[in-house]
Amino acid sequence: MTLKEKKEKKDQFVVAYLCDLDATDGCVAQAQMLAQGLGKGLILLHISDSQYTRIEPEEAEKRLKEINAGVSDQLFHSYLALKGRSREILYSLGEALNAVAIVAQMRAGEKDVKRPWHPSTLLKNLSLSRTAYMIVGQDFHPTGFDKVVMSVNQLQESKEKTLWASYFGRFFGSEIILYYRDYKDEYHKKQLTLNLNFTRKMFSHFGLTSSEHHSGDNRTPLDVQALGYAKECGCSMIICQTTKNKSFFEYFFGLEEEKVLKNMGSDCAALFLNPRDDLFVMCE
Repeated sequence: MTLKEKKEKKDQFVVAYLCDLDATDGCVAQAQMLAQGLGKGLILLHISDSQYTRIEPEEAEKRLKEINAGVSDQLFHSYLALKGRSREILYSLGEALNAVAIVAQMRAGEKDVKRPWHPSTLLKNLSLSRTAYMIVGQDFHPTGFDKVVMSVNQLQESKEKTLWASYFGRFFGSEIILYYRDYKDEYHKKQLTLNLNFTRKMFSHFGLTSSEHHSGDNRTPLDVQALGYAKECGCSMIICQTTKNKSFFEYFFGLEEEKVLKNMGSDCAALFLNPRDDLFVMCE
């Protein structure tokens, strides 16, 4: 079955990006849960990228067929083995496959950046994605989406996080916890207030309930704090925005999202949204 034929079988898909064919359980289970809750189809995807692997599509397809046989028939599901550059293929999924989300599994302790499941390599390959992507750890055990933490900052682009948080509230009945901190800069304070008001208003519109946690820590990166809070409170996921303008400091010491992945553990997933120039919601 070709990519076009798969696309015509179902309007939209959650894609389980299986970059490591030896560790797929957590990724497939989470992607299946997400697809069922959203009412979407599921595609299992492996990319034979010569930068990272010598596995040819034919060999990958045999393994994908085995994994696909274990997926619930309560939703449409299929598999796809492609050959090419990971970054280019992952970027194209939104249009080529009507992907609404990508789920991938990483190994926090991996040292070799030539492995596609290395945290920084995985983020690099997904850095151009127009599709939201959820990353789980190597030994991840899905627990549902009962409690979700969303960090709220001063960025105007952060409004898309509110849209995604509302999906979990509406389709999964998730309890949403808004996690934020103060800013010294008056303009940033105002923007944070506007973002919080926007989120409260949208949740109210959908009849969703949420709670809020105000942090007094202005040193630790916000999403890293939110992850720690999520783990303490038994939350299953955090929703984050990736870095838009990377500074020399971030290139040298690592991005905030890399620090999130390396501290994530096996019980919490992270949903990342890349800033998009074609999607912009005004604060005011």
